[in-house]
Amino acid sequence: MFWRERNLLLAVDDEAGFLELIEQIGQGIGCEVITADTAASFRDQLTRRQPALILLDLQMPGMDGIEALRYLARLGIGSGILLASGMDQRVLASARQLGDSLGLRMLGTLQKPAMLDEIESLLTTHLEPGARISAEELRSAIDEHELLVHYQPKLRRAGKDWLVGAAEALVRWRHPRLGLLYPAEFLALAEQSGLIVDMTDFVLADAIRQIGQWRKQKLHLAAAVNLSPRLVQDLEFPDRLVRILTEFDVPSAQLMLEVTEAASLDDPELVMDIFTRLRVKGVGLSLDDFGVGLSSLTQLYKMPFSEVKIDGELIAEIAGSKPAAAVVRAIVDLAHNLSLTVCAEGVENAQTFDFLDQCGCDALQGEYIAKAMPAAEMESFIGVWNDGRHRS
Repeated sequence: MFWRERNLLLAVDDEAGFLELIEQIGQGIGCEVITADTAASFRDQLTRRQPALILLDLQMPGMDGIEALRYLARLGIGSGILLASGMDQRVLASARQLGDSLGLRMLGTLQKPAMLDEIESLLTTHLEPGARISAEELRSAIDEHELLVHYQPKLRRAGKDWLVGAAEALVRWRHPRLGLLYPAEFLALAEQSGLIVDMTDFVLADAIRQIGQWRKQKLHLAAAVNLSPRLVQDLEFPDRLVRILTEFDVPSAQLMLEVTEAASLDDPELVMDIFTRLRVKGVGLSLDDFGVGLSSLTQLYKMPFSEVKIDGELIAEIAGSKPAAAVVRAIVDLAHNLSLTVCAEGVENAQTFDFLDQCGCDALQGEYIAKAMPAAEMESFIGVWNDGRHRS
């Protein structure tokens, strides 16, 4: 899956000078800033990235701040929201109250013109600034083998049992200065610098090599790997992937590539070409993060997916929200009617596990089952879990 990026700010304002100021402040505190100065660019940014924080001006042309709040509520956005405006404080307070009533995470207001230190304080409070990691450090990490891959078990339905049948490969960075870093702390840098291609190649090679190793141990596990939108613009990628599979003598059916809807937005025809070639070669394709953001139903029947992966944020709402539970049931039914399997991620407790079991999900993943772990720990975990049989 692609994570809500903990140090990513989306600034929405039609004043170029204000956006430049926010970018400068963000750079100074180690946060990444993306901007939108029109309603169209605002929508577009939300299809591509998942910011931790949105700084929203109330007086945008084409879509005022109130319309934008209603739009964010319809999307089910989990980002924190700060409102900015040159209007009086009562208007800001009223808009914030409306956002609260819509179920949005309203974090505060900023009255313009604002002092630089006031803006910096607000952003620092509500973001998790990066540790000033540079692209050069990330390049070195790839070259010097500082990256490693952990595997989160993925259960598959086997009659009335739930057995470990796959694992998602999740990259980690053993940083010499900062310790173990998780994807949310460096994926944005990898995308921005273009190093995401080399990083994904590393994860793919590790996952495929590991599948081959498990096969030698008579563990017939599949592996799932997240695929950057950049890689689905590369016509050479399917052939490169097949070479890695051949090198480690791994059947293509034991690999699942997880992609988000954003991957197909730039050049749908090119993406269709690449996706179809991957499926022809026997590789599985999962539509990741489904059920949040701008999840499009047309993707399910136009693109050759084999699996739908329901986003963990939606899964987390099941226990306390009948509408969320109804949406999940509908997604499962829809996917099955399209001959797609369904995986639910973010399973955090027994109640959610039981609900998804009853819904007819085909695969489950989450910390209730197990956290991601080094490959060496997978064999013992599989033995303990599968011996328990975990019947539904």
